[in-house]
Formats: sequence, structure tokens, C-alpha cells
Amino acid sequence: MTNEISKSKFLFFLLLTLIYTSCETKSDNISETFEKTRTKYNFNPDWKFLKDNPQDAQNTSFDDTSWSTISCPHTFNDSDTFDDYSLGHHDGEENQWRGTVWYRKHFKLPESDQGRKVFIEFESVRQIADVYINGVHLGQNQTGFIPFGFDLTPHLKYDSENILAVKVNNDRGDHFRDNFPLVWNHEHWHPTHGGIYRNVFLHVMDPLHITLPLYDNLETLGTYVYAGNISETNADVFVNAEVQNEYDEAKKVSFEAKIFNYEGKLVASSTTQQNIEAGEKFTFSTKTNVENPNLWYTRHPYMYTVESVLKIDGNPVDSYNTPLGIRSFKFDKDKGFFNNGEHTKLHGWGQKPTNAWAGLGAALPDWLRDYTFQLMDEAGGNFIRWGHCAGSPAEVDMGDKYGFVTLMPGVSGESEDKGETWDIRIKAFKDMIVYYRNHPSIFIWEGGNWAESEAHYQEILDVINTFDPNGKRLMGNRRADVKNDSEGYISIEIGTEGWEREYPDLPLIESEYMREEAPRRIWDKHSPDDNFFSHPNIEKNTYKITSEQFAARQVKHWWEKMGRKAYHVGGANWIFTDGTHGGRGQTEVTRASGEVDAVRLPKEAFYTTKAMWRPEPQIHIVGHWNYEKGTKKDILVVSNTAGVKLYINEILVAENMSPTSGYLFTFKNVVWEAGEIKAEGIINNEVKVTQAKSTAGKPVALKLTPIRGPKGWRADGSDVALIDVEVVDAEGRRCPLAKGRVDFTIEGPAIWRGGYNSGKQNSTNNLYLDIEAGINRVAVRSLLEAGEVTITATQKGLPTARVKLNSNPVDIKNGLATELPQVFENVLTEEPKPIYTPEIPEYIPGKTNKSKLFTKFSYTGDGKAMLRTNMHWGKKAYTDMEENYTVIPQYLRGSEYIRTPNSDGKYWARDQLQFIAGMKMHIYVLHDDTVKRPEFLVSDYKDTGDNIKVGNVVMSIFHRVAEAGESIIMAGNSDGDAPKVCRMYTVIGKKY
Repeated sequence: MTNEISKSKFLFFLLLTLIYTSCETKSDNISETFEKTRTKYNFNPDWKFLKDNPQDAQNTSFDDTSWSTISCPHTFNDSDTFDDYSLGHHDGEENQWRGTVWYRKHFKLPESDQGRKVFIEFESVRQIADVYINGVHLGQNQTGFIPFGFDLTPHLKYDSENILAVKVNNDRGDHFRDNFPLVWNHEHWHPTHGGIYRNVFLHVMDPLHITLPLYDNLETLGTYVYAGNISETNADVFVNAEVQNEYDEAKKVSFEAKIFNYEGKLVASSTTQQNIEAGEKFTFSTKTNVENPNLWYTRHPYMYTVESVLKIDGNPVDSYNTPLGIRSFKFDKDKGFFNNGEHTKLHGWGQKPTNAWAGLGAALPDWLRDYTFQLMDEAGGNFIRWGHCAGSPAEVDMGDKYGFVTLMPGVSGESEDKGETWDIRIKAFKDMIVYYRNHPSIFIWEGGNWAESEAHYQEILDVINTFDPNGKRLMGNRRADVKNDSEGYISIEIGTEGWEREYPDLPLIESEYMREEAPRRIWDKHSPDDNFFSHPNIEKNTYKITSEQFAARQVKHWWEKMGRKAYHVGGANWIFTDGTHGGRGQTEVTRASGEVDAVRLPKEAFYTTKAMWRPEPQIHIVGHWNYEKGTKKDILVVSNTAGVKLYINEILVAENMSPTSGYLFTFKNVVWEAGEIKAEGIINNEVKVTQAKSTAGKPVALKLTPIRGPKGWRADGSDVALIDVEVVDAEGRRCPLAKGRVDFTIEGPAIWRGGYNSGKQNSTNNLYLDIEAGINRVAVRSLLEAGEVTITATQKGLPTARVKLNSNPVDIKNGLATELPQVFENVLTEEPKPIYTPEIPEYIPGKTNKSKLFTKFSYTGDGKAMLRTNMHWGKKAYTDMEENYTVIPQYLRGSEYIRTPNSDGKYWARDQLQFIAGMKMHIYVLHDDTVKRPEFLVSDYKDTGDNIKVGNVVMSIFHRVAEAGESIIMAGNSDGDAPKVCRMYTVIGKKY
């Protein structure tokens, strides 16, 4: 297109367009390249850092030459995490350095930037950040997870160096409930990794500019883009852009919104114009339409880009790009979730926004976050719930591009907060919505991790209605069922391990299910132990299960809780990656509840979720095929086919057409033979998929495999390269039972970060590491110096292995780089619809387990709890034991009661059992006094002095009276370690 045509077309539109109106143009003759009107500098490289709190470190004259040189993302807790055993009882690793540190950045802007506006954006800092420019205090942010920014323009110098200083504090109170006001800054929720642990950018733009979506401090809104009236043939696209005129005079401004498709072709545009006075903010609003739009599906997440352009006298002066996904959706209380009219079951994970990585902590380059998303995508995920604070900007982008329906919170612990805590939370919720509201992957705003008061719910809805009035997203709070105040405010029930829906008129999505734990290194009970069953802390573990059992339970929990329920939207497996938060296993330095471990090596559970959830034919034989002669064991196969045939050395062992839990095929008492085991997945008598596993030979070598970002290993001071270390046989096959120490050396410009051993303390950041189940993974971090790095690995009895890596130079001038953090691009794929779904029982709306006493009952333990009526002798006491009540006191007869699972006698959760009293009622608790009485029982209930015998165990009877509408919350059976053999408590209710 010629400039003459462009000008004539522009003049034509000026003649037809009135102020505040917009007109549509077609794309055939319009330039299809983004305008380059503003600069986004990568501000991550080359900071000075001190793990101390000296006076006057904000001043330009302060001498920081002796400080360390680092690059962001950075944490000062990378070397003191994953190094201590979990404390158990849902307490994480707490021994991490906490205190105040300083960062200083020396930089100089080019003369060409003088006269322009300069803003700094921090994607977040943990936990409290005070920011200074050239000695001037700009402000403070203490959310820890929400982006924030400042206007640097008035304080910058162009004739000399500028110094940006950030004071960071990550301290916290000992107990999360008392950690006022920042209750979410505690390892109960996230490891307390302090630092500038996400990206930092400088935005340089014209004084007439589209504002940034940084509400904290700047109180600017950026753009707001959404689609409406969506069909296969058309979608209306609405573009709103807040514009600030910081010139000294009024400007006549032309605004143009251009819509580019995934391939980069311009498909629609709209224009309008306005006179904007000096110092004025004005929001442009336009509407256009996209013909025959490519819709955003979880299985085909097609993305558009909206470029908003400001022009003066026909010349572009500023532009800004906004993501756009065109999609419709519906959450139906009886039929589940629909994406563009297509029924889709949501399955995925909860994930901590710290995403802690052994050896690296929470400070990860964006491509490593992308790497984790690729694994979740490979395992069949299409849903993520960030818990309990917001994910990073890069990760929300990844939700868009990989097709993950996102449940997005602001910041929260697990409480109904008041005073300063609530003020910070609701402000952060507003900041979060302004920043993320354009992302199509976000379908639900999470108001909090606990129920709120009516006043707080109204504030949450006011924020949504003000800043996302056209998003049509739902809002819910996890554990909203603990308060009647929730009714009338939430629009979706966010459950937690719930077996019964608590809001019959709302759709239901699960936020945390399958919270059991198992380390990757323990195959099964027929394989050699690796410091697990033999661990001195094993009796303190809530969970004593193998990787095989953990993988099978993933199938059972999914199918029984969500998969088989036609009305259930789906939910989040808790969690995807092992981390140091809230572990219940004291044999581990991590909470081992992930499908991958803390360096993202997959467990068997990764492959079983993949076998259930991927739409293509899938099959997975759980475990390995290297046993001792004479071994006889059950072989578990998970497949999304109708049946499975199992072969050993090409001889058919058995055929199974009757899976349990929808996908789990069990072959009993299979005799091991060296060679090959093979499984075939069958649909309609046709083999759709095959997997084979072979017996590996003796270890003969170490194999080193590097993993780098899509643009290679960058010498920016914070990029990471991974190296997989495998023990292999003569044919190059991994030896699944191999273990033992490997020693490393490193030469060249890099920092060794190492890896970890999940069952050993102090295993991180060493130049040695144990192999686990045949493999482990280590990391090295780049410096600002590029060059060749050589890593060698040795294990006794094997040849030395060596790998060479090159870190590539990054152009950094005066503290600034234009190369932005790397991520994987061009990842769009279109997945088929599921090849086969097990039969789902018919759902009859309105049929629920009703109780007039135990209303909104929920249970978050590992086992299944049930409401039961008419307690008397002969009734079963537990859901998982054949123990009946025999002689019971007269006053308990005819009561309703909750049949709990005895297997949860050593499980602890703050909100393990909850209900709202439907009327004034007596509550009785039967408690095994060989177990230390939990706090809730001692503080809220009175020992009646009566006892009841359940089998051979004597239970004490406790009592209290509850008023109608009162919320009753009970924690675990004991706040501390419970005896090896003990009984779970039982709850009984009777009308007052």
C-alpha cells in the first residue's frame, strides 16, 4: 500500500467520523506491521545486591562496589530451600533466611529518550518493596504477587548515571494466622522466597500515550478489549484505551485499533478522534467486527493481537498491543462447562505462583515457567487454579497460548480478613483485575481462599463490575460454604475435596483435590527401597505410599470426585510441581504431591493423568520392568480406551475390558519375566495405541542431556541451563533402579545451582547429587560473561561423562537491554475431541444428600465422609472400617452423624470438616484419647465425662450447643503427631 493511498483513506475517515464515534475499515489495504513508537527495555540484567540492611543505601553517593552482581529474576532464598525436612502436619519448610536486603541498579538512558515518559514496571517483589530513584522514595508495594509501577520521569538525569534502589523485606510472623497484616506471606502457603523474583521493565513513550495497566501507585488502566455477539461467522470487538496527554498543550488525536490474527495478518480496524486537553486523561472507545473468527478453545487456543495506535497529524506517536481471544463460555449447574457451545471437562492443577524449583527457588526465567506449562499441556491439562495468589504475567500469557482455563485470585491466605489486611487484599484484587482483565484464559475471578462477610463480597463485586464489566466472568471464593453470607454473591462454587455439592443452584468446580504425597524415587513395594520406608521419619508421615500407588490414586480421585459426575465442571489436582509449602511427609524436603518433582522430572502420576486426559489414544503401564526373578505383582495400566490387552514377550497374558475408576485396568498376580511387557489399548476390537517397556541391562554409562530455552542459553546473568543425568545400559536405555552419588565439575563462566534429593537434607547446590530412579537433573546459571561451559559427571564404576554448553552474549548497554525474556513461540496446535470417554452415570438434578442439621457440609480429608441419619447400635462407625456401634448413651440415639474415614486419623487440615448448623442443635464429638486433643476440641467443646466403645477403642464424648446459622469448622484429629494406631473422631448432631 502506498503512502498516498494511506493518507487518502485516513482523510476519508476523518470526514466521516464524528467525535466519540467509530467506523470500521477493511484490512486489505492497511499495513500489517506493528508501529514502533515506544521502547520496552529489559531491566533485568546487572544489578548490585547486598544481603544486609545498611543505612542510606538509597542515596546516589552510596558506595556499592563491594556488593554482588546479580540479574533478575533473583531471590536470596535459592540456596536455603529444599534443604530441610518438612515439618509435617501441613507445615512447610520454615528455615529460610528472612530479613531486609538491598538492590541497586546503575543505568543511563540514551539522549533520544529525553523528553519522553519513562515508567518502571515490577512484575512483583517479595514481600515488601520500597523503591527509590536517585535518592527519592517513590513508594512501597507489599502484595508480593501483583505487578506495580512508578513514573520515573521527573527524577531522571540524562547527563549522568541514574541509580534505582529497592529495599526488600521478606520477614514474617511465626504462625500464619498471626502474620498480620500480610497473612499470605508464610510458608504454610508459599515458601517465603524474598527478592525481585520476577521481571523488571522500563517503558519509554511519548508524553501523549496509552497508559499502562498498573493501578498500584500510577492508578492507570491501560486498555480493555473484549468480544461480544460471538458466532462462527462474526464477532464484535470492543476496544477501550485510556490515554494521557502530558504535553503542555491540547492535542488533536486520532485513535486506531487494529486487529491482527495469529498469522500476523490485519483482519479489522476501527478509528475515532478526540481533542485532549493538556494533562487530561481520556478513554477512547471503538467497535469493529471480525468476520469468520477463529475462536479460542481450550483445545485450539487461537489468539489475536489488538494494536492501539495514537496519531497526531497522521503520524503515529504511541502504540500498545493487547491480547484478544474470541470465545464464549457457559458454566451450567447440571451439565458442566461449555466452551463456544462445545462441552469440555476441565482437568488440570493448582499451582503455587512461586513455582519453586530446587536449586533456583522462586526466581525463574520465563522459559522455565513455559517449560512447566508445556509439561502440564502434555499431561492433558486445560485448567489451572493459582493458589492462593496471582500467577505471573508470563504464566497468564501461557494460559492463553496453551489453552488453560484459569481461576485467578488476587492475594489471600486462608481467612476472612479485617482491617489493614483486608485493605491491602481488596486493593491488590483491583490491581490484579486491571492488569489481567484482557486475558481470554481467565474465566473465574477468585475473591479469596475463604468465605467473606456480605460487605466484603459486595466490595469484590463492585471491583469486578467497575473494572471488568463486560468480561462475563464468574466469581467465587474457595470454602464459601463456611458462611451463609456467601449466598447471593458468588456465581460458582469453588470446592475443596467435596463429595457433595453444597450449592445446588450453582455450577461446581474443584480447587484442590488429591492432596496425597509420594516421592518420585519410590517405584513400588516390589522394588528396592531408596530411603523412604527405611527412613527414620517414616512413621511421622501422613502418607506412606509409593509412586505406583500415587499414580493409581490420581485416577481414582479424578473419576470418583469429578470425572463420573455429569454436572461437575472439573477441577484442579493439588498440585503439579513438588514444593516446600505445607508438606505432610517428614521423610521429604518437599511437599511431594506433584505430578512432577521439584526439578520437573515426571513421576508415574504424570503419565497416568496424561493417559486419562489427553484426547488422543493413550496408554501407560505404571512402573518399570526390572524385577527380581520370581516376582509376582499386580500390573496397573491406565488408558483412555475401552479395553486393554497385556503381553509379556509377545505372549498374551490377559485382556481386561472392565476398568475401575473409568481408566484403571488391573492385571492380578503377573509373573515377571525378563524381556518386554506390552499393553494395547482397544476400542471396538481395534488396537488404537500401544506401549512397551523393556528390561534394562546393567549400568554402563552416564548420559548427559542439556535443556535450554528456545533461543539458547543467554549470558544475561539469570538464564538457566538444565542437564539431565541418566544411568543407561549398553543399549542406551535408562536403568530404572539405578541410584548412588554422582560427582560434578564445572569450568567456564557459570554458577553451579545443582539439584536436590527429595529424601535428604542439605542436598541442594552441591557438586554432587544422588541419582533417583535412574535419573536426576541439575541446573547452571549464566553470568554476564558469555562463553563455553564444560560440565563433567562421574559415578564410581562408570566412565566419565562430559557436556559442553555455550552461553550466548546479550547486548546490554548502560544497564539496559532490548532483548526481552525468551519464551516458546508458535506453539498453537489443534487437538482432536476425546477419542473415548467412559460411561458417565445419568445425573438427576436436585438429587442430593439432604440434612436439616448439617447444612453445607463438606469434608477435605483424603477419604470419603458421609452424612448418616438415626444413629443407634449396629450402625457402621467409619466409611473404611467394619466397626459398628454397640452400646451407646440414650441421648445419642436417633441423632444424625458424620461417618468419617478412619484412615484420616493422622491427617491434618485447618478446615477438615465443616458445616453450618441448620437449626439450634447439640453437637457431640467422639474422640480417641490416645491422640492428643486438637485445639478446636479443647477450646470449643466440653468433655461430658461419658465414653463410648467403638470396637475395642474407647472414645470420649465432647459436647457443645450451636445456634442456627452458626458456621462449625473442625480441624484434623490431632494438631501434632498421632500414634501409629489411632481412631478418627466422629461428629454427631441432634436437634436442640
